[in-house]
Amino acid sequence: MANLASTTDHTDLDPYSAQAQADPFPYYDSLRDLGPTVYVPGRDVWLVPGHAEAVQVLRNHTDFVSGDGVTFEVPTTRTERYPLIENDPPLHNVIRRSLQPSFTKTAIEAFRPGVESAATAIVDRAVSLREFDAVQVLAQEMPDQAMTLLTGITPPSAQTLADWSDATSRGEEPAGTEEHAALVMESITWLVSEGLPNMPEHCLGRLIVESGGNDGNIDGEGSHRLMSLASLWLAGIDSTGALLGNAINAFIDHPDQWDLLRRRPDLIPNAAEELLRYGAPFRAFFRRTRAAADIGGVEVPPGARVAVMLAAANRDPRQFPDPHRLDVTRENAKTHLAFGNALHVCLGSPLARMEVTSLLTELTRRVERFERAGEAVRSPSQTVHKFETLPVSVVLAEGA
Repeated sequence: MANLASTTDHTDLDPYSAQAQADPFPYYDSLRDLGPTVYVPGRDVWLVPGHAEAVQVLRNHTDFVSGDGVTFEVPTTRTERYPLIENDPPLHNVIRRSLQPSFTKTAIEAFRPGVESAATAIVDRAVSLREFDAVQVLAQEMPDQAMTLLTGITPPSAQTLADWSDATSRGEEPAGTEEHAALVMESITWLVSEGLPNMPEHCLGRLIVESGGNDGNIDGEGSHRLMSLASLWLAGIDSTGALLGNAINAFIDHPDQWDLLRRRPDLIPNAAEELLRYGAPFRAFFRRTRAAADIGGVEVPPGARVAVMLAAANRDPRQFPDPHRLDVTRENAKTHLAFGNALHVCLGSPLARMEVTSLLTELTRRVERFERAGEAVRSPSQTVHKFETLPVSVVLAEGA
């Protein structure tokens, strides 16, 4: 195996530099030109920017483990794990099998009337305002209401829930602060003291916490039940919210694709996949090595911090021709890695897809086009590529 990348100084390719964070896609192109994996000494991190190599790492849970940390920093203030993403087999498999029946196509379809009703109400408000912040009015509201339907947990507000979800990733970034850690603990404390007691009689939250999942195999002695629920609840907010904000921005920049979607609503499911590819919420997820491992012919040492660059992989021209173009007709859009891959593929992805397609369906019926109404501001999150604010105005469709 070649070891060239490990001896090459790529300090100018820091993934957490201001330039890479602000304008990531040219940066991702530069990374891919350097090979299957790039070592950045200043961060002590191995970057994996290509689609094929990302799939290789994500599918190999033996050499690239999740149990030693899936974020840049290994949590220090949080002693409990999020069981689905921070564990490896066999424990991961026990918990996932216990939850999987609640996320089958049939199970998620039961939520469609509620999700579509929420989408209608959200768009009602948006078109009545005509000018609004798409983050607050669309991107935060949709996952807030969908996760309440799914879990039975009613948060204090959509903004509070968005802040809690944001903190779960930012607290373990290089720029993470004690404030982020405190918000995470606040969310768990609230969940225990107020969220759980006020859940309805029959809901996913009670199934997990009181019954140990569909087969009762989630251990009730430790924190597995609580943290399984917390991870589903919090993870489904920031990711879907980021995706929706990125989607609105993409359609402002590509009005021809919005026009096509309005003419061809049958394309909406594929458009959701293309938006996941084009505007992937997560920049990267991490794995650790316990022994030497191979990535595309390059040897990575034991104890390596490996960053699978999901957003970069989704713009890899070897997988997606003309990758920087939004194309709602793209035939292989569904091969994106926005939800991960293999063992740890996002359990809640069916609900996220339903949220996106329901909101797009309602918007295409009533909005002729989106226009900018002020300066958009990207979030300082180093993990999730999203907007802090996205001021827009809408031109209403005839009869809307």
